[in-house]
Amino acid sequence: MRKICWLLLPPAALLGLAQERGLVDTSRSPYVKQRSVGLGAVRWTRGFWADRCALVAKVSLPAMWEVMQDAGNSANFVNFKIAAGLQAGKFHGNDWSDGDVYKALEAMALVYSYTHDPKLDETMDQAIAVIAKAQTPEGYIGTHTQLTTKKRWGDLRYHELYNFGHLFTAACVHARVTGKDSFLSVARKAADYVYTVFKPRPRELAHFCFNPSQIMGLVELYRTTGNPKYLDLAGIFVDMRGSQPGGTDQNQTRVPLRKETEAVGHAVTGPYLWAGATDVYAETGEEALRQALERLWRDVVERKMYITGGIAALHQGASIRRDPVHEAFGYPYQLPQRTAYNETCAGIAMAMWSWRMLGVTGDPKYADVVELIFYNTLLSAWGLDGKTYFYTNPLRRYGKEDPLMSNDSWQRWPSTTTPGAPYCYCCPPNVLRTVAGSAAWAYAVSEKNVWVNLYGSNTFAANVPGVGPVRLTQDTNYPWEGHVQLRVESAGAFTLNLRVPGWAEGATVRVNGQPGPAARAGSYVSLSRTWKPGDSVELTLPLHPRLVEAHPKAEELRNQVAVMRGPLVYALESPDLPPGVRISEVFLPAQIKLTPHHEGELLGGVTVLEGEAVRIPEGDWTGLLYRTLLRPTPERIRLRLIPYYAWANRGVSYMTVWLPVLR
Repeated sequence: MRKICWLLLPPAALLGLAQERGLVDTSRSPYVKQRSVGLGAVRWTRGFWADRCALVAKVSLPAMWEVMQDAGNSANFVNFKIAAGLQAGKFHGNDWSDGDVYKALEAMALVYSYTHDPKLDETMDQAIAVIAKAQTPEGYIGTHTQLTTKKRWGDLRYHELYNFGHLFTAACVHARVTGKDSFLSVARKAADYVYTVFKPRPRELAHFCFNPSQIMGLVELYRTTGNPKYLDLAGIFVDMRGSQPGGTDQNQTRVPLRKETEAVGHAVTGPYLWAGATDVYAETGEEALRQALERLWRDVVERKMYITGGIAALHQGASIRRDPVHEAFGYPYQLPQRTAYNETCAGIAMAMWSWRMLGVTGDPKYADVVELIFYNTLLSAWGLDGKTYFYTNPLRRYGKEDPLMSNDSWQRWPSTTTPGAPYCYCCPPNVLRTVAGSAAWAYAVSEKNVWVNLYGSNTFAANVPGVGPVRLTQDTNYPWEGHVQLRVESAGAFTLNLRVPGWAEGATVRVNGQPGPAARAGSYVSLSRTWKPGDSVELTLPLHPRLVEAHPKAEELRNQVAVMRGPLVYALESPDLPPGVRISEVFLPAQIKLTPHHEGELLGGVTVLEGEAVRIPEGDWTGLLYRTLLRPTPERIRLRLIPYYAWANRGVSYMTVWLPVLR
């Protein structure tokens, strides 16, 4: 039984709090341990994430919006103009293309939150006006049905609720950033229409929709407007999953969520469902829901997640219940490298879910996964030029020797009108909205507590419950260096909680130059005191390169190791090999000494790892699949590893994350 705790503030008052509302607004959610801070509370000031947010604002977002004006792109804004009667034409794109446009508008709103660019504000106003004009009088909007013969709700793969969900979320973010209700009015009208369709829970729509982003969107709409029917509808969609016969593991509709024991099926629809259900739990506190979510999260992280944080082992396959699945979780410990699907949106969805789980539990293990995804799978998808993207993120590639499977590409592609690019544009706007909103993920608050979850140079200024305004400055060259300094800029009695990542054995903390309490890996180090302006905290995280092995049941990874330094996964790429050496010939000695060295001009500025490895020549395999074991003479070679996220920025290459180990 779900119980609902109503918000008390009227919609007008909520809109008045624009900059105080978070990206995911849990500021008044009754069942959270860490509350989100407002979108204006944290600003990256320099370094790793500041540079990437600047790239979004100056390069990536303008390029994306230009692409979306092309009627030939699979996600394009032109469809809305046609639906609004502003120009002639036919629908072009995918059933989910409207949602991709909404994600681009969300990215615009998030960029506007830190640039305050009036031209960007004007662009959003103009786009929203077109969308409003395209909406039907009863509130429906879906250019793929309005401009074709497709029937509303005719097939769950029409992705109508997916599109609505991204509309709801983008409109809430826009309202919080700008204080305007133009986009929010469109979203409320659409949500009211969806409520009339699904509140009766028609049996024929029991398995809608394929990708349930509407659950997160509806909870956010409830938090923004205070209207309880949106939370009620979000709960209905959670309850509907698996409620009727005829479901499938493909989109998690065979088994009711509360009874599910394994993460199955599509690796975007699953985390989107579970993230939405976590939002519902944050408002209702239903214990059965929490237990199911924790059980599923452990299954993903402990048995089905790549070392980069990527999820989705399979392009095509079968589930544990023998349902055909695609873009899906594999069986436990099934982690192929060359054929890994690892859709970019799946990694982002996993981060979204983990961040919500962090909020409702306060357990730093969830932040560890968020950080892992941010520095690896998320950034791997995005070219250093800011304009190119990967849809899939394998962990091994043999250049053009590898056949391309669905949505694979040898190089990142700029748009879906580019020959050879995937006919889907869902990942690029997802990358941009995530990076543009990344500062909102860094901190959280609770009664007399500030929680520091992600590190990077920034400023923090927010109201802390029981304390009032608190201001902090963080200065660091993380992830290249492990020294983090926080300076308190305001007086007050509160606890400052610093996340010590699970890999950070030997971390230390100092307060005003004096040794602080023990900093245990995989926990928070808590500093409680009455702070004065100028007080300083130093956290040192040891960034020693480390060799990582996989569970013995992960057959594809037996007798291999990966290299990590801090949150970064490293890769060997062919441009860094001596002439004539193949990546498949390189072995890592178990006692290898890897030395970090920062290269400011390489790949946008990266810390590489260098050492001495072993080459064992392969010999001639022409016409052979098997042969009698040879014993070639090993050779010593110099090794250079780069961060995994930076691979494939120097042309088509050979690359591997996992390397055979010499013990």
